[in-house]
Amino acid sequence: MPFVRQHTTTELLNNQQTGSAVQPSPRDLQDRGRSLPKSDIVLVFPYKVSPLVKWGEAAEDEGNRGLRPPTDAERQQMETWESKRSATLHALNHAGLVLMLYYSRDRSHIFCRVAADQNHLRQVAEMTKYKLELKPQYLSAYAEYKNDYAGRRELNYSDRCIVSHIYKSHVDKAEADDHGASAYPQPGAIFRTVDRIHLIDHIIRTNDHGCAGVDVGQLMHDGDLLHYFPVHEQKKLSFLDKEWFRAFAWGSKIDDVRDYFGEKVAMYFLFMSHLIKWLILPTITGIALWLVGLIAGTPDNFTSIFLCVGIGVWATLFVHFWRRSAATYALKWGTLGLGKQLEPSRTEFIGVSRINPVTGRVDRYYPWSERIFKVVFSYTVLTVSVIVLVFLVLVLMAMRKIFHKGQGRLVYQIITAVVVELFNAVFTNIAKWLTDRENHRAYSEYANHLLAKTVCFKFFNCYVALYYIAFFKEYGSLFGMETDCVGHDCLEDLGSQLAVFMICRLTLLNFLELGMPYLLMLWRGRNTMFFNHLTMMPDVSSAEKQSKKEDYDVYEDMDEVLILYGYTTLFVVACPWVPLAALVSILLECFLDQKKLVLLYRRPFPLAGANNEPWDTAFDVFGFLAMLTNSAVIVFSSHAYDHWSHGQKILLFLGIEHAMIFGRILVEAIAPAVPREVKLLQMQQQMMVHRHLNLGGEEDDHETRATAMMNTSAPAPPVYDHDRDDEEY
Repeated sequence: MPFVRQHTTTELLNNQQTGSAVQPSPRDLQDRGRSLPKSDIVLVFPYKVSPLVKWGEAAEDEGNRGLRPPTDAERQQMETWESKRSATLHALNHAGLVLMLYYSRDRSHIFCRVAADQNHLRQVAEMTKYKLELKPQYLSAYAEYKNDYAGRRELNYSDRCIVSHIYKSHVDKAEADDHGASAYPQPGAIFRTVDRIHLIDHIIRTNDHGCAGVDVGQLMHDGDLLHYFPVHEQKKLSFLDKEWFRAFAWGSKIDDVRDYFGEKVAMYFLFMSHLIKWLILPTITGIALWLVGLIAGTPDNFTSIFLCVGIGVWATLFVHFWRRSAATYALKWGTLGLGKQLEPSRTEFIGVSRINPVTGRVDRYYPWSERIFKVVFSYTVLTVSVIVLVFLVLVLMAMRKIFHKGQGRLVYQIITAVVVELFNAVFTNIAKWLTDRENHRAYSEYANHLLAKTVCFKFFNCYVALYYIAFFKEYGSLFGMETDCVGHDCLEDLGSQLAVFMICRLTLLNFLELGMPYLLMLWRGRNTMFFNHLTMMPDVSSAEKQSKKEDYDVYEDMDEVLILYGYTTLFVVACPWVPLAALVSILLECFLDQKKLVLLYRRPFPLAGANNEPWDTAFDVFGFLAMLTNSAVIVFSSHAYDHWSHGQKILLFLGIEHAMIFGRILVEAIAPAVPREVKLLQMQQQMMVHRHLNLGGEEDDHETRATAMMNTSAPAPPVYDHDRDDEEY
């Protein structure tokens, strides 16, 4: 039998009670016939500096297992951990949370599963004005949660407000599949799992009345708390894994992803499904034109003009229609018009204590005057890196010129693709280090600054070789050497290099993306379990298994998709089959991202969101650049307009570019980013909430209303010849 036994909060706190009421232990709840609430969040505290150290009451259970006594420094460290852990658990206890504590398999950590009673969640939801979905007959609007109010007797209960029946009850689809489609909602089903996680996280973190006020970020920064994450639900994970294509790739079951991971993750996969559907037409068209190109010659043939115009229109409209789709789903999920929210501080954020001018509570603060020099240093490093990068790419182009005979050209194309991916990985780490030095407080600020650095660098890194081949190779020299395209056809040379880039990303990058988290998980598990002599059984708790996994960040996935989108749209004229490779890569990306979320990563905290900003803007900019680039390639790099003068080419390019911009403006005027029916439904939902929750209802009996309006029993007011009030003056 394993030597791990469960400890209640009261047992772990020992005799350090302060006289306040303590939440009953899970065992007491079960003895009273009351079921234990479902745990939604886990906190992992350090207990011992090493599994081989003899410490605490656990040492008495272990007996003589070759444990050594701790040193003075180790004893002081573990006493500090115990003191802060006890203070944290006291705060959680007094906030009314239900805690279940147990040791890790090697007794080096203490896991604390946190749950909350349904009545407690309802009280917190009403206090925080948490919005829940209403039933379909109330237009599925989102409204602040309110408890029923019976009203006051002295007012003859005219202020009664009974609203509990209008909130939607959510059926667990994973349970419904096991027990039939007629599964009945459980008590308290107005709260989804993500709602419970939001509310419990609020109770743990904030200093509101009845909340714990635990500074999770500071505890994790100081090492007094190792992990803080929501718990996975295996049945729902199995359901999502089984329905991975419809849920993550095609988007027909995107609501299930949203109900489990939150709106931010769901918006990412909704964007991926939108991209997959929009890639179908360019894929079919590109394959057809590629086959025509095989018959007619190189990509530089009569079909290139049509492909240029088509992909330019496609790229300028793709993000616009994505915004329309995102607005529709944001209204459905209750996040449309979501403003800026007060974010908790990042774990890595370092600052001095001060009174927050917004909340009026003690918070950490870092002045901008100290950050500005680090920001200047970061962008200086970025500028130098771009200059060095351009020089290295030109060196590779020169080496390809020298060794262009035989297979040397293909070898250097592969080397260029590998070097590009290597530089991407290296600079991503450099950008993270630079952004960490800037010490941003909120995750959104951190992500925006990181995005600015990585996009600028990766744009030059990924596309500078392609721009050089397209516009400069045929007409210039490099390090004193005359350069020209293969067969004097730059579109063929450009297409071969683009094909190598796409194949490299499709194979090498996806292999590393899936393999690295899996190897890290195996390595952590090996270090903590298989090389620990105290481990008696390999099976560990579900929470401990999840603690060995990595944190999921949608930023990295969006970054990869943006680079792939650039390869797909910027130079598609030179390689018409690229949309097919992009479609396969996006499908594979959805499959790998789903596997990472389900198997290799901890469950992320659900975040609300109405779009994918600032990524939507980045994709929009890439679409505009794709329109300009393809137009420039067909006008200046192809042989279709060799007999035109340079001035005529410039006028043609400007004409194509202005026509596409005018078309984009016209489409935005006809079909705005937020559809008119979405705006209308949003106003109808607001009116529905006002009627049924804010006591602004109107008479539903239309006959009574009509009779009241036509009632002539009361005498009609007299009509005077002049204003009687004038007589007073």
